[in-house]
Amino acid sequence: AIATQSRDRVGGVETYLEAVLPPLARRHAVAFCSASDVITERGAIALPPGVPALTIDRSARDPLHQLRAWRPDLLFAHGLDDPALEIELLALAPAVVVQHTYHGTCISSSKTMTWPEVKGCERAFGAACLALYFPRRCGGSNPITMARLYRSQTLRLAGLKRAAAVVTLSAHMKTEMLRNGVRRDRLHVIPPFVSRHEEAGRADRTDGPGTLLYLGRLERLKGVDRLFDALRLVAARAGRPVHLIVAGDGSERLSLQAHARSIRESDPRIVIDFVGWQDEAGRTKLLAGTDALVVPSLWPEPFGLVGLEAAAAGVPSIAFATGGIPEWLRDGENGCLAPSAGGRPDLLAAAIVRCIGVPETLARLRTGAFRGAAAWTMQRHLARLEHVFDLARGEAKPVRVENAMTASRAS
Repeated sequence: AIATQSRDRVGGVETYLEAVLPPLARRHAVAFCSASDVITERGAIALPPGVPALTIDRSARDPLHQLRAWRPDLLFAHGLDDPALEIELLALAPAVVVQHTYHGTCISSSKTMTWPEVKGCERAFGAACLALYFPRRCGGSNPITMARLYRSQTLRLAGLKRAAAVVTLSAHMKTEMLRNGVRRDRLHVIPPFVSRHEEAGRADRTDGPGTLLYLGRLERLKGVDRLFDALRLVAARAGRPVHLIVAGDGSERLSLQAHARSIRESDPRIVIDFVGWQDEAGRTKLLAGTDALVVPSLWPEPFGLVGLEAAAAGVPSIAFATGGIPEWLRDGENGCLAPSAGGRPDLLAAAIVRCIGVPETLARLRTGAFRGAAAWTMQRHLARLEHVFDLARGEAKPVRVENAMTASRAS
């Protein structure tokens, strides 16, 4: 049974589940169980024929009664908002937990200290985090909320340690799990996959504006404000106008729109358009018309799947070297990396100019992105996932598997 918080297409977790559901349903009897049945305008995850939609009913005496009645042999778990309920869920059957985020290893789940500069945290989760939370500005300013979140994350980490297997999408996240006491023999890195698109046929131009794309949530640690500040330097150094398309939504949208207006008023060479959240067709269309994707995240991204999506369309990426991003973004091959160094706009601007400033370089990076994306296949991902399922049920022995990017470099 697949267990997750929501069937609504909220973000990357739901996109992943919608992609793997059909092949999993062809091999197994599958049920889809979610803790929330609220569906927004983004729509619900499509379930293959024969896959029942079960709900965790918090108003019932036994919230898990539907799943319990279905009697799963294995749980494929992707996180619930309620950690106590998640602990109960993981006790129903051997569980393979996919660790998409820093739930269980950080009070705020951001794994980022923001003072005196923005910096990814490499500490193991524990009581010392309470002492650092306010001085290093790791989250909010309410001590009651901090204490509540600490208790919740302690429960989450206990659940991770009890799982039959924990899957991460990057070696970076495997290191994070090891740091926090998850057993090495239960940890498995399974690189993600990306659907193959047509390579973008955008012509190399030196007279028109350089077109950049941001795809993602509009939240503080996503670094979009640093990208805005970098654009002035890009326009000056590249000697051409810059057009940035911002595709996404979030709590920072209004402040970012105000920031964008002030930049446009002070520098007419810069155009910033907000186009809101986009479905798959919308993202594909945007990628077809852009020179490069920018991933300006300040926090240590667990992986950064949006970069693979862009690469599959032949679009190179530009990003700060945080978290799992350097595992798929190879500087000078499929895009350009900027040193994380507190999220400095000037360093990001330099990486952008290196990527799009010279037409021949941009063409080479496009080709590198498109070719590199070929290694990240669903077939490879599912084969490794099935092996982990067998391990969790006690039906297989561990084997060493090759990293997808290693395979890409060897090809």
